[in-house]
Amino acid sequence: MKEFTWLISHPEIEAQYAGEYVAILNEAVVAHGTDFKAVLEEAEQHGQDPLIHKVPAANTDWVV
Repeated sequence: MKEFTWLISHPEIEAQYAGEYVAILNEAVVAHGTDFKAVLEEAEQHGQDPLIHKVPAANTDWVV
């Protein structure tokens, strides 16, 4: 999926949208926010099958 490849190649998205859902379609962020359903609905106005990614909050601790 080209949207996933685009997301990986743009790490600044993680900092810019920390704690939010981002919708990516055609290699661009088309919607973002904290409400998944609202982000999905807005993204679907731009086209079918957007990639929705939940960006971790900036203060998230990871346990591996």
